[in-house]
Amino acid sequence: MSEIEVTTTLNPEIKEAAISYVKKLFSQSEDSKLIRVLKKESFKRVYKKMVLEPDEFRPKPRPAGVEPWHGNKPDGPRDFLKSKVVLPSLPQVLLQIQQVINDSGSSANDLAEVISKDPKLVASILRLANSALFSFRTEVDTPTRAVALLGFKQAGSLALATVTLSLFKRSKGTSVLEVEKFWKHSIACGVIAQEIAKAADLGDPERFFVGGMLHDIGLYVIFETSASLALEILDLAKQKGDCLYNAEQELLGFNHAILGGIIIKDWNFPHPLVVAAAGHHNPEKARNDPDAGVVHIADFISRALGYDLGGAAVLGKIEPAAWDKIGISGNFFIEKLPEIQDMIDTIFEILNPE
Repeated sequence: MSEIEVTTTLNPEIKEAAISYVKKLFSQSEDSKLIRVLKKESFKRVYKKMVLEPDEFRPKPRPAGVEPWHGNKPDGPRDFLKSKVVLPSLPQVLLQIQQVINDSGSSANDLAEVISKDPKLVASILRLANSALFSFRTEVDTPTRAVALLGFKQAGSLALATVTLSLFKRSKGTSVLEVEKFWKHSIACGVIAQEIAKAADLGDPERFFVGGMLHDIGLYVIFETSASLALEILDLAKQKGDCLYNAEQELLGFNHAILGGIIIKDWNFPHPLVVAAAGHHNPEKARNDPDAGVVHIADFISRALGYDLGGAAVLGKIEPAAWDKIGISGNFFIEKLPEIQDMIDTIFEILNPE
């Protein structure tokens, strides 16, 4: 793997294992300067993990008590949602935020008042507003000030996403999904999506941050609804050396992106968040909205940087049309990668469910 620069001091066996792992991970990806940089970063991360945490790369035993999946394909995502699906109840504060956002007569003060009713939401919003994600020149010390600086729509979307993501934090004893990885991937995708939106001058970058944060709700629902189905998806993806969403498509007839779009639409969230979730694996179908393409790219980059959900044999690829549509190349990421990774870790600490 000539594009990965390594030194002669590395353990030869682990070095070869890491190179092989990274080759497979990027096997469906196109060749570009950004991909080559991501491969190098991936190699360093994978090699270090193989040295320090070798169990991460060994086959995981099947969780006790999980029966084989019954194999019955639902009649589409709506039929799936009628089964024993794990959908958390929306808390009152989330319903109130929706009501304020959707009411054309609402003011910034109305939104700040709703946010103020939930101390945890207040703390999260203030920490976000004072973080490197926004870099305001003045300290933000009240919800009213946060809404004023962020703007009504942006503050409302951030509040929606913060409360919604906090719903996805529990984990059953037989859960296949590692919730901390889910959170970190969601936040990484949001941060990267926002940076893409800024670079492409798409406006309302906070909207893309929120779209990135919520894009994988469908995957959470699939994996938490049935451990048997989750294991079947993981096994099929590994057997075929393919992506999780292709395995989902084969087993269910739809993937988590479509399911997530339906859930977010049913929750009456803003249309751009529906598009971002539903189209993040098929951005070419969202012709008039940049949201799906931006989150598509951010999702790939976040997983390539190691903010993944585990279990996927390959990363897939970035659709060239997604870059073309937003009008930038991936080169601007190369110098910003360390800054972006620091930002991801900071935002994760702010929003960590624990």
